[in-house]
Amino acid sequence: MYPVHNESVILSACGIGKRFGARWLFAGLNINIEQGDCLIVTGRNGSGKSTLLKLLAGLERPTEGEIKTTFQSDQTDRAYCALDQAVFPALTVLEHLELAAEVRNLTRLDRNELIASVGLTEHKSHQAQHLSSGLRSRLKIALAIQSQPKLLIWDEPGVALDEAGRELVSKVVKEQLQRGALILATNDPEERRFGTHALEL
Repeated sequence: MYPVHNESVILSACGIGKRFGARWLFAGLNINIEQGDCLIVTGRNGSGKSTLLKLLAGLERPTEGEIKTTFQSDQTDRAYCALDQAVFPALTVLEHLELAAEVRNLTRLDRNELIASVGLTEHKSHQAQHLSSGLRSRLKIALAIQSQPKLLIWDEPGVALDEAGRELVSKVVKEQLQRGALILATNDPEERRFGTHALEL
């Protein structure tokens, strides 16, 4: 990642592409994310939506092009949330947040308040391996927003969530856009309405 000199831009991707062997998933993409933006990434299965999000989250490197950011701390200013994101089976909900807070040096956050905000108060002492897929999704949301990031990168937000979980998604989106910006990969019409602009792969 490289710094961006224009501070109104949170993230800028210039000419990025990703290739696996001889096959290009995508190439030549240019993306600018500013305060209040919600970029919706759409496309059929296998088009590269999840891969693009991982590039923008700094979890993978592009084959070509560069990604620039204005983050002061990549540990706290950027967060990634996805269905396939791993959790520790033997750790409880509270222990996950305590560990993440220690790693990120987040000393001032009220973890019980955060747990309540994602509807996990009754499950805070439950190990992740005993949570349903929907409750694990809520835990991943809590981990993603714990640092109150400038940029939240979210892959398929509503998958595995019930109606109350989808209402939580709407709440998190609204709060995130007040704080910074958002990138969502989704083909769900209800989630696409959050977008200020869209990219189809």
